[in-house]
Amino acid sequence: MMNSNQHVPSLLVSRGRLEQANYQDSEIPNYQGNPLIEALPPILNQDDTVARLAHFPEYDEGYRSMPAHLRLHLIQNALQFFVPLPVHFDLEQRFSRMIRVGYQARNPALQGFWSDVNARVQALGTTQSSPRSTATGFTIVGISGVGKTTSIEAILSLYPQVIIHNRYCERDFSFTQIVWLKLDCPFDGSIKGLCLNFFQAVDDLLGTRYYDNYASGRKTVDELLPRMAKVASLHSIGVLVIDEIQHLSQAKSGGSSKMLNFFVQLINTIGLPVVLVGTYKAMSVLCGEFRQTRRGTGQGDLVWDRMKKDETWDWFLECLWEYQYVNKPSPLDSMLSAALYDVTQGITDFAIKVYMLAQIRAIVDKEEIVLSRIFD
Repeated sequence: MMNSNQHVPSLLVSRGRLEQANYQDSEIPNYQGNPLIEALPPILNQDDTVARLAHFPEYDEGYRSMPAHLRLHLIQNALQFFVPLPVHFDLEQRFSRMIRVGYQARNPALQGFWSDVNARVQALGTTQSSPRSTATGFTIVGISGVGKTTSIEAILSLYPQVIIHNRYCERDFSFTQIVWLKLDCPFDGSIKGLCLNFFQAVDDLLGTRYYDNYASGRKTVDELLPRMAKVASLHSIGVLVIDEIQHLSQAKSGGSSKMLNFFVQLINTIGLPVVLVGTYKAMSVLCGEFRQTRRGTGQGDLVWDRMKKDETWDWFLECLWEYQYVNKPSPLDSMLSAALYDVTQGITDFAIKVYMLAQIRAIVDKEEIVLSRIFD
């Protein structure tokens, strides 16, 4: 039986890789001399982004002649298909700028860094002024199935999640940097639940005991929030991503307003970039303070809509169409493209799954070809 002091993770936390710091000189003058930035991977151009994000599962034309019961398994490979589209290039650049710009005013190599951290934490929730912050934040909203979460996790995976620093510029420099942390908003929109998940996630990454030290017992939200901000500052989190933010609309007694206000304070006071991700249901709770404070950030919010039936859809479908496991492959034509678009409306996840299910039907029915009528 579990005692009252035990705790278990209450959400799925995206996990990345841990690396030792490998410093590289930056071409951007404002980024130079900052170990938190110089330990990051190089800034990517569009070709680099394609090479690192694209995932094309292994495929051989010989698969089409394999027995049906084996091909039904091979079709599942299409679920791992990922082709970068213009929205992904935009998103990658936003994260690239946001993480680095957010670190500009947080440089542990400068004298007074720790006193600056303490000043920021103490200023949280008060009217006293805090040191200058260069952090920005933005929101990503869109319908389910367009690939928001999958794409964000793919872009975050371009960066190590944890970087261990030991020496910088011939001097001892012992520091553990968390480049990114992605959490799901608690289903009930609970601020306390988010704080507890945060401490648990950091402990899982670093092997620390922040949950026991800061969150155990009957702690109030007012006690938890500044402690969460302190831990975020101690490890110089590069970006905090909160997914499923539409759950805030279900928060009771103004909880959504309080949580959004806290995110604003993390950006302006602590200097921690915050990205909020959700469906269109989140729009109603993002129209207040969080939106007001971002007007001058330069990042802009991202409304992620379904693909239009244009060259982007054509390119996506052309790449996907290579994965045919039926005996008789059919060339992609305008009728097939239109039929698949009609039933999926350009929603990425639907398109991949419907294409996969169409092939399963063709194999099971022994038709062994994908024709436009199969999508009816």
